[in-house]
Amino acid sequence: MWLALVALCVNLAVPSSHAAPTCDVKALGKALTEAVPNQAGKAFAELAACDPAAANKAAPEAFKKILAGETGDAAVVVAIGVGAGESVRAWVNVQEPDDRSRTISKLGEKCDQAGVPAFFLDTATTLGEKFWTDRWYRGLDDCHDPKVQDLLRSRITTAGSDRTLFFGVLEVFSRNLGKEAIPTLKAALLEAKDPELATYLVNAMADAAGVGGAAGTDPETLKAAATAINEVAPLLPAKAVDQARTTLLTLGAEADSDRLAVVRYKDAMQASGGLLYGVVTTEVATCKKGDTRVVIHTAQVNEGGKTWPDQVKDRLADPVTTAMKLDLASSGACKGTGTVENVTPSAPFKDAAAYQKWVDDTLVEIQKKHPGIKIKVIPEDPLSL
Repeated sequence: MWLALVALCVNLAVPSSHAAPTCDVKALGKALTEAVPNQAGKAFAELAACDPAAANKAAPEAFKKILAGETGDAAVVVAIGVGAGESVRAWVNVQEPDDRSRTISKLGEKCDQAGVPAFFLDTATTLGEKFWTDRWYRGLDDCHDPKVQDLLRSRITTAGSDRTLFFGVLEVFSRNLGKEAIPTLKAALLEAKDPELATYLVNAMADAAGVGGAAGTDPETLKAAATAINEVAPLLPAKAVDQARTTLLTLGAEADSDRLAVVRYKDAMQASGGLLYGVVTTEVATCKKGDTRVVIHTAQVNEGGKTWPDQVKDRLADPVTTAMKLDLASSGACKGTGTVENVTPSAPFKDAAAYQKWVDDTLVEIQKKHPGIKIKVIPEDPLSL
């Protein structure tokens, strides 16, 4: 019994090899006081690791000489961890704009660390409008704290007169909330009357899906964003439908993008539900005797509402070659060289009369390019896309 007690006392008296090392707070505090500016950030971090309370107390003076840069950014995170947020705010606010933006961005990358989300929220309260105009919000892309998300949501639902600022916050909100941002964006689109606002809201769907972001895209969010755009597209102004087309392409929804053509040009939709285009195909041949000949083929083009004006020419290449006899240069009467060019309209036609006017105007312009040459015009049967 006595031997056991003696052994226990001996064990208690011998320090464990795994005991935490002690640190000299006084020496570290002196080192911080005497540190040159490019070493001050490192010295502050060492003091904070030893005694957070001492670092908190030393922060106001320490940050007067801490330099911007990698060590400064690290010191900012450490200072927030020891409760010295006020010193951090004061230091960040006196940095050059580029340094301030970088520090805020770096801090946002640490939003999973204790104290950082609360610091951003405190800063928003303390700075008020300057939190937004000084672009502190740019650090919130990956700060998924619910209260931070509420802060962003509140800001975009109370858009001010500064559109550039609003669109910047909208981007951060969308990237931060991802799929959860889509219902808010959709609701805003349903209310948007201004084409510019609607255009940015549509583009924000791609931000929500993570397009262009470091983390990449999420298939489920891509699908949700595409679905939302398709649902609201018929109610959007023309400029926003143009953006919807582009955004759907970035989301990988090419077929949905094509189907918006008839939405964009709904005023020109035909009874069939499709769109009416046209093509003017010009053959120019330089014959073996040196004379120039020009033949023009014209045709209506009917399509099913899935072709945008800038797609018509490419999609018509094969149908034109198949349906029209384009042999002017190789014919026996010429036996020379030649070119074939297709011209298509910049928008679909409302009716056949509008198509014919476009043809007539196009023929006038082509004749101007070939003065003195008698041009033969061949009306062709309608083509389909």
